[in-house]
Amino acid sequence: MPALQKNTRCNPFCDYVSYVSQLKRLAEESSCAVEWNNRVDDALNDQANVELRQVVPLDTRRKFGTFFTGTDLSSKLIECSTGFDPQSVFYDPTCGMGDLLIAAARKLSLYKSLPRTLRQWGKQLTGTDLHPEFIEGAKTRLILLARQRHKTEELLEGSDVDFFPNIRVADGFKQKELFNQATHLLLNPPFGKVASPAGCKWSGGRITEAALFVDAALEYSRPGTEILAILPEVLRSGSFSEQWRRHVNRQARIQLVLPYGVFDDTTDVDVFLLHLTRSCEHTPSFTTWTKTVVSSKPIVADFFDVHVGRVVPHRDKEAGPFRRYIHPRNISVWTEVIRIADKRRHEGLSFKPPFVVLRRTSRPGHSYRAAATIILGTKPVAVENHLIVCKPRDNSIDTCRALMAQLHTHCVNDFLDQRIRCRHLTVGAVAAIPFEPL
Repeated sequence: MPALQKNTRCNPFCDYVSYVSQLKRLAEESSCAVEWNNRVDDALNDQANVELRQVVPLDTRRKFGTFFTGTDLSSKLIECSTGFDPQSVFYDPTCGMGDLLIAAARKLSLYKSLPRTLRQWGKQLTGTDLHPEFIEGAKTRLILLARQRHKTEELLEGSDVDFFPNIRVADGFKQKELFNQATHLLLNPPFGKVASPAGCKWSGGRITEAALFVDAALEYSRPGTEILAILPEVLRSGSFSEQWRRHVNRQARIQLVLPYGVFDDTTDVDVFLLHLTRSCEHTPSFTTWTKTVVSSKPIVADFFDVHVGRVVPHRDKEAGPFRRYIHPRNISVWTEVIRIADKRRHEGLSFKPPFVVLRRTSRPGHSYRAAATIILGTKPVAVENHLIVCKPRDNSIDTCRALMAQLHTHCVNDFLDQRIRCRHLTVGAVAAIPFEPL
């Protein structure tokens, strides 16, 4: 997911050029050379990603949003499509080393000769990236794929530039014509945070670039265009992304929303796969982005009022009455707390015990995703915003204890893993947890 252009005094990926040159030499070798077919298999799978990790520091890759899709994830995304034909045109605005284009090319037809196949693929496969070494690498890997599939010693008459004129160095955000010409848009956009553009109707403040790329795809594409995207989990289930999801629903028919898990073994970001079709009209589609658990059982929201703690540390002024003050560092999980040493002034909403608090930081892989503590006492408590408060409507300690006991189960883990896979719980996710009162 190579990101938008950022100023740099030197090429941050200069050490990767030697690997691209190695690929080009492989593309010029005879297919009878020693282990040629096996070496091509390596080049077409995750070797490009492994080489990048070896020569480019993680900080640089994060700065530029450079995390290649990989073979398995690319294939899984392409399988979501309804199908291709010789008129299908694919555009990847941040193509990197071409993983998504390669996955699409595996589904394309072969023609009578290798050059003819490459010229036809060149009409159907389009892509942009800001880094020339990645563009060269993507074209070379596509040539390797075509040679391998043809199983021929046929020599090429022309360069990769001749065969793939529409895979080029450019800012994907600005390629309105390529968006408009495509029948299929392939997106693995950058996940970094940027300021929302002026006039953005669905977000203010800082947002993920991935949301902007989907917005651009919807704005520039024709009705009927298929959009296949790998996106950060926060866009599927995060509460602050609700307006973005509504914006997408108004412009597209959602075909599939599929949680995937961690992007790869070197990143700490969960992703999901999105398949949608650009609509002819701005008609709302009532798609459920998070999995709905069909059950007759009651849920937390039936018995508790659920809130995020109201104290924002280092930002809120210490004004108002002194309150007992809790935050994740001064309460232990799976305990009942009555003695609270920390205090601070707080003039906003406080909560009178008894109530249950959950740590907002939570992701798949944690032993228990809804780590809880019961807060007791008689005086109001100020609660930091890294905690979620569940206040029982019957003001019963027993109801709080019943909730904490049920949160300490793998059934709740399984529910939350389906409902929300980003790093923080939301009020909506907690409120929807199944709950059996005493």
